[in-house]
Amino acid sequence: MDALGRGFQRKRIVTIDAIGAGPRTVAGVLEKLNINVDLYPAESIFEKRGLLRRYDILMISAMSIDEVTVKHIIRIWRKNNRKKPVIIGGPIVSDASSVIRTNSDLGLYGEAEPVIESLFVNSAVNERGVDYSKLKTQCGIIYREDRSLIVNRRCRFMRRTEWERYKPSTRVIKAYPLYWASRVFVEVVRGCSNYSFPHLEGIVPKELLPSKPRPGCAYCSVVSLWGYTRSRSIELVVKEIKSLINEGVRRIVLSGPDILDYGRDWLVEPKPLLNPRFPPPNLDALKTLFETIRSIPEVDSEEVIVMAENTKPCLVTSDAAKILGEYLRGTPIHIGAEVGDDVLLKRLGRPTTTRETINAVRLLRKHGLLPYVYIIYCLPGEDEEIIEKTLKFMDDLYDAGAEKITAYKFMPLHDSYLEKLATMKKICIRDDMHPVKKKAITLNKLAKKKLIGSKVKAIVVGFHYKYKKPVAYPLSHGPVILIEPRRNLTSKLERGTIIVVKITSIVTDRIVKGVVEIN
Repeated sequence: MDALGRGFQRKRIVTIDAIGAGPRTVAGVLEKLNINVDLYPAESIFEKRGLLRRYDILMISAMSIDEVTVKHIIRIWRKNNRKKPVIIGGPIVSDASSVIRTNSDLGLYGEAEPVIESLFVNSAVNERGVDYSKLKTQCGIIYREDRSLIVNRRCRFMRRTEWERYKPSTRVIKAYPLYWASRVFVEVVRGCSNYSFPHLEGIVPKELLPSKPRPGCAYCSVVSLWGYTRSRSIELVVKEIKSLINEGVRRIVLSGPDILDYGRDWLVEPKPLLNPRFPPPNLDALKTLFETIRSIPEVDSEEVIVMAENTKPCLVTSDAAKILGEYLRGTPIHIGAEVGDDVLLKRLGRPTTTRETINAVRLLRKHGLLPYVYIIYCLPGEDEEIIEKTLKFMDDLYDAGAEKITAYKFMPLHDSYLEKLATMKKICIRDDMHPVKKKAITLNKLAKKKLIGSKVKAIVVGFHYKYKKPVAYPLSHGPVILIEPRRNLTSKLERGTIIVVKITSIVTDRIVKGVVEIN
């Protein structure tokens, strides 16, 4: 079950066109073991509850915000299969007590592939239930026994060669109703190279700081959960992309905390990559990766669009931006800017400065990419002065060419440096709509206005329930497009049709309107 991003609504409300790599990875481990496995998005179960009766084991991928949805799924499962095992995994398990609150039998934390393989090979989990006697020495698991919660030791992070033993399933992608129009994430980089240490003494109460130093950005849990950077081989990445294309996928995202970390770990092996700046980007590895992907006929003809997920500003050199632009032109790439104060950035453990971020946006834009920038508000240490700096920073990012600014409220994540702040009743100094959030909405509307008159290649996905118009997704990503009616185009607006749309107006900071261009 893919419950990622469902929150308490039990369905995706935002980024509904994104399909993560995690659930497919789990399915791939089970396929490797010749276990019959099916994958469903969470919505499927709420639409057809009897679907679960045919299965012996339930596994759910979820985030912390998805706990309510997970509870609902497990409640349905227990009614149909009272004693059969339930295993939860993903970021939700960084809070060990989620196993109890969701009424699960097992939780998997950290890298799940070797843990899943061990549990099934050793028959610790099977269709009859859980053999608790075989769990004592298994790393990376949380389970309930005699009303107690047992948290076993963490597993060590897999070496690159170990990780590459596991191949995500591509067969199961068809479980997603809009897989042919969605952005399907293919993991190319796992873990993060930022092993800088935050220093928030004096900003955060001493009792809410971690008991020992913890590397990575203070608000992030990637290093804790996934460890240092490892890059998948070009052969495996390309093989997975080809297989997904054969299944009908048209939009591929090269996934990882930083695409410019790709191949940097190869330059320091057998040592782990723990420096976010040195060595600089492995331009040869990047160029070979992109060139090999482009050699796929459907990619070369632009029937399939390939884009990258993220990058850190400190690695965006002129040469790196040029390579990204050569192969990924016209597609978005996300950059963490976070806050407009260099002192606070350094204390948060960020490896970049505001000047570097503005320069990265400018370089990426110059070479034809669409920089999407993340800003966090309500961070510890934020005051009125820092808010003003951040608002000015956002203006500078927009002027440098940021296509979109995503502002989100800081929430303490389990397994992050700032996890203990979850006990505080109030973190933010502003209770009304935050000025940073308001600024992001304003700038995004201005950016959308620039789209008016432009032509976008898009794929028709259905009918918008609220606006009562056909809906299309831009192939290279961007705002949702509502299609205005035009005579004699009924047949061309069937689901799955590729169209060229001329943008005519702005509806919201997420939605635009357009008309189909007639050849």
